[in-house]
Amino acid sequence: MSIGPSSNSVGWQVISDTGTSLIGAPDYIVEQVAAYSQAHFEKAYGLYILPSCSTKILDLNLVIGSTTYTISSENLVFPFPLFSGPTWILGDPFIRQYCQIYDVGYYRMGFARSLQ
Repeated sequence: MSIGPSSNSVGWQVISDTGTSLIGAPDYIVEQVAAYSQAHFEKAYGLYILPSCSTKILDLNLVIGSTTYTISSENLVFPFPLFSGPTWILGDPFIRQYCQIYDVGYYRMGFARSLQ
């Protein structure tokens, strides 16, 4: 994954969840993205807040297999708290930009750019 000058290529298990409205990521990644975006954690609300509505953040790039999937900044900002935990969950911000194709017979899935 990368956003701006920050990148991390540790490698994680990932799920794509059509029932999740957000993108979830490991805590340290969320903190890294928040710091780069100048967001601060608001304990009272349990979420990261951008300094202003006009704050510009960069696109998030996720590498799955050998393909880079870019989540545009307008799909990253959401008026609800971000989920974080021990793994990635690719919810609606990802799904809005990439259709999911399931190949059950070969136990694999793929992604195709959606027509937004």
